[in-house]
Amino acid sequence: MKTKLTIFSLNLLALLGFSISANATQINFTGGTVTLNNGSKQTTNNSSVWDNVDYYEEGGFKLDFISGGAGGFESIIGNYYGGGNDVIHGHWGTGNFGGLTKIKVTKLDNTAFDLNYFVLTSNTDRGGGLASGNEKAFIHASIDGITSSYSQLLPSENWGLPGTQIFLGSQFDNIKAFWFTAENKVDCFGMDSFFIDEPPPTSVPEPTSTLTLLTLGSLGAASTLNRKRNRSQSS
Repeated sequence: MKTKLTIFSLNLLALLGFSISANATQINFTGGTVTLNNGSKQTTNNSSVWDNVDYYEEGGFKLDFISGGAGGFESIIGNYYGGGNDVIHGHWGTGNFGGLTKIKVTKLDNTAFDLNYFVLTSNTDRGGGLASGNEKAFIHASIDGITSSYSQLLPSENWGLPGTQIFLGSQFDNIKAFWFTAENKVDCFGMDSFFIDEPPPTSVPEPTSTLTLLTLGSLGAASTLNRKRNRSQSS
């Protein structure tokens, strides 16, 4: 019975227009492995904050901090904003607090993937505060994993949660890497979840709406069956 209900549920999702990807990955910076600049490894847990991060691995992906050599307080992963929500946060070499030149994300097996959207939590030239609107940070797509095939200017974003969902176009499909850079004086840059090989969210019907659709469908089927029976009896 459970198997039948599962099959019915999947068919219903397909009927209502939902798509399910077997390769869908969400990187939310919780439960992954942090490798620090000194070589030690830690696990994110929605509580701790790790500074001086060399790179981070989760869900078959690697996020690499590339630095110009400024040292500490430039590459952070963990519960940085508080509230029990792990994020990535960094300080660009263009600002006053760090020396980051690039944040790069690749797949560990070097295969291609689609980056569909992510959550931007900070993009401000005022450390720990409101954005000025003058920030120029970019996201780059790379088909070969080495050279930039497309770049997109990101919106300014005040420091901290909840952040803004950034939806990306087809330029970020079938890529082998993506990375972030900054051109002018940007201090703080942070992100939350990355959604990979997963379509952007659509408007999901309320449970009552779904039940209504099922009810209407059942009534329609019953009505059709009754009409067929009536015609059969009268003929």
